[in-house]
Amino acid sequence: MTALTSDPMRVAVLDTQVALGMKVEFYDPDGNRYGLPTYPYRWAPTHLATRRQLRSQQLCPGGQDIAAQILWRHKGRRRVAYLYDIQHAKTKRIATPAQLAAVGKALLARRFCTSCQQHKPYYIPRRYGECLDCIPDGA
Repeated sequence: MTALTSDPMRVAVLDTQVALGMKVEFYDPDGNRYGLPTYPYRWAPTHLATRRQLRSQQLCPGGQDIAAQILWRHKGRRRVAYLYDIQHAKTKRIATPAQLAAVGKALLARRFCTSCQQHKPYYIPRRYGECLDCIPDGA
């Protein structure tokens, strides 16, 4: 391994391209240009993950600061995804049975029409406050 690739925040392939004079738009592993270590889309080191990737592993950032970011362009706009260190992530909290029961009751209440006193198979539109059968035709 060379001195450039021994740092876990660097990507050897991108370092080689930069050394050869190629422009890699969003590669800044030292954070000099963007303030945070920055990587192009799909080129982040494997020990870093987004919130969604952490969630799929039953983890959460656990109060840690953002470790790096991914930048890319989509439809002319610059997009960003923040990365967190997997080693510092904590296990995701699990809802208690009482919390799950409360959420279930709240979702059931959203399907109850106060006008016709029936439970509907869909959520009652908050705009009207009653089911689609009870809404006057002019509404």
